[in-house]
Amino acid sequence: MLKKKERLTKKEFDRFFSLGRRYHSPAFSLIYSPTPEFHGAVVVGKKIYKKAVDRNYLRRRLYNIIYRASREKNLKGVYIVLTKAPAANVGFSELKATLENLLNNIK
Repeated sequence: MLKKKERLTKKEFDRFFSLGRRYHSPAFSLIYSPTPEFHGAVVVGKKIYKKAVDRNYLRRRLYNIIYRASREKNLKGVYIVLTKAPAANVGFSELKATLENLLNNIK
Protein backbone atom coordinates (compact mmCIF):
# COMPACT_ATOMS: atom_id res chain seq x y z
CA MET A 1 0.00 0.00 0.00
CA LEU A 2 1.20 3.50 -0.73
CA LYS A 3 2.17 5.74 2.13
CA LYS A 4 -0.22 8.57 2.94
CA LYS A 5 2.15 11.20 1.54
CA GLU A 6 2.35 9.25 -1.75
CA ARG A 7 -1.43 9.28 -2.28
CA LEU A 8 -3.34 12.13 -3.87
CA THR A 9 -5.74 14.45 -2.11
CA LYS A 10 -9.12 15.12 -3.74
CA LYS A 11 -7.94 18.54 -4.94
CA GLU A 12 -4.72 17.12 -6.44
CA PHE A 13 -6.65 14.24 -7.99
CA ASP A 14 -9.04 16.59 -9.80
CA ARG A 15 -6.18 18.74 -11.10
CA PHE A 16 -4.05 15.86 -12.41
CA PHE A 17 -7.09 14.00 -13.75
CA SER A 18 -7.83 16.87 -16.13
CA LEU A 19 -4.19 17.71 -17.02
CA GLY A 20 -2.54 14.31 -17.32
CA ARG A 21 -1.62 12.33 -20.42
CA ARG A 22 -3.68 9.17 -20.88
CA TYR A 23 -2.51 5.68 -21.78
CA HIS A 24 -4.99 2.88 -22.46
CA SER A 25 -5.19 -0.89 -22.30
CA PRO A 26 -8.21 -3.21 -22.35
CA ALA A 27 -8.30 -3.40 -18.53
CA PHE A 28 -7.00 0.04 -17.49
CA SER A 29 -6.57 3.67 -18.33
CA LEU A 30 -3.47 5.28 -16.85
CA ILE A 31 -3.20 9.03 -16.40
CA TYR A 32 0.34 10.34 -16.03
CA SER A 33 1.67 13.78 -15.14
CA PRO A 34 5.38 14.47 -14.59
CA THR A 35 6.28 15.78 -11.13
CA PRO A 36 9.49 15.66 -9.06
CA GLU A 37 8.11 13.06 -6.63
CA PHE A 38 5.92 9.96 -6.85
CA HIS A 39 2.16 10.00 -6.20
CA GLY A 40 -0.41 7.37 -7.08
CA ALA A 41 -4.15 6.74 -7.08
CA VAL A 42 -6.40 3.85 -8.07
CA VAL A 43 -10.08 4.14 -9.01
CA VAL A 44 -12.40 1.14 -9.11
CA GLY A 45 -15.97 2.11 -9.94
CA LYS A 46 -19.28 0.48 -9.08
CA LYS A 47 -19.65 -0.66 -12.67
CA ILE A 48 -16.70 -3.01 -12.12
CA TYR A 49 -17.89 -4.52 -8.81
CA LYS A 50 -21.12 -3.75 -6.99
CA LYS A 51 -19.80 -4.72 -3.55
CA ALA A 52 -17.38 -2.38 -1.79
CA VAL A 53 -15.47 -5.41 -0.49
CA ASP A 54 -14.69 -6.52 -4.04
CA ARG A 55 -13.77 -2.99 -5.17
CA ASN A 56 -11.42 -2.56 -2.22
CA TYR A 57 -9.81 -5.95 -2.88
CA LEU A 58 -9.01 -5.00 -6.48
CA ARG A 59 -7.87 -1.54 -5.38
CA ARG A 60 -5.43 -3.02 -2.84
CA ARG A 61 -4.02 -5.38 -5.47
CA LEU A 62 -3.43 -2.50 -7.89
CA TYR A 63 -1.89 -0.32 -5.18
CA ASN A 64 0.48 -3.21 -4.44
CA ILE A 65 1.56 -3.39 -8.09
CA ILE A 66 2.09 0.38 -8.29
CA TYR A 67 3.97 0.44 -4.98
CA ARG A 68 6.40 -2.28 -6.06
CA ALA A 69 6.92 -0.73 -9.49
CA SER A 70 7.62 2.67 -7.93
CA ARG A 71 10.31 1.17 -5.71
CA GLU A 72 11.92 -1.03 -8.38
CA LYS A 73 11.93 1.54 -11.18
CA ASN A 74 12.24 4.68 -9.03
CA LEU A 75 9.16 6.22 -10.65
CA LYS A 76 8.57 9.97 -10.49
CA GLY A 77 5.30 11.67 -11.35
CA VAL A 78 1.59 11.24 -10.71
CA TYR A 79 0.00 7.96 -11.75
CA ILE A 80 -3.79 7.53 -11.68
CA VAL A 81 -5.11 4.08 -12.59
CA LEU A 82 -8.72 3.86 -13.76
CA THR A 83 -10.10 0.34 -14.04
CA LYS A 84 -12.31 -0.90 -16.85
CA ALA A 85 -14.74 -3.83 -16.80
CA PRO A 86 -12.27 -6.47 -18.11
CA ALA A 87 -10.06 -5.93 -15.02
CA ALA A 88 -12.63 -7.82 -12.93
CA ASN A 89 -12.16 -11.03 -14.92
CA VAL A 90 -8.38 -11.42 -14.97
CA GLY A 91 -5.94 -12.89 -12.49
CA PHE A 92 -3.26 -11.09 -10.53
CA SER A 93 -0.45 -12.04 -12.92
CA GLU A 94 -2.35 -10.58 -15.90
CA LEU A 95 -3.19 -7.43 -13.91
CA LYS A 96 0.46 -7.03 -13.03
CA ALA A 97 1.71 -7.63 -16.59
CA THR A 98 -0.82 -5.23 -18.11
CA LEU A 99 -0.17 -2.45 -15.61
CA GLU A 100 3.61 -2.81 -15.81
CA ASN A 101 3.35 -2.69 -19.61
CA LEU A 102 1.43 0.61 -19.33
CA LEU A 103 4.02 1.98 -16.90
CA ASN A 104 6.84 1.05 -19.29
CA ASN A 105 5.12 2.80 -22.25
CA ILE A 106 5.13 6.20 -20.57
CA LYS A 107 7.32 8.68 -22.37
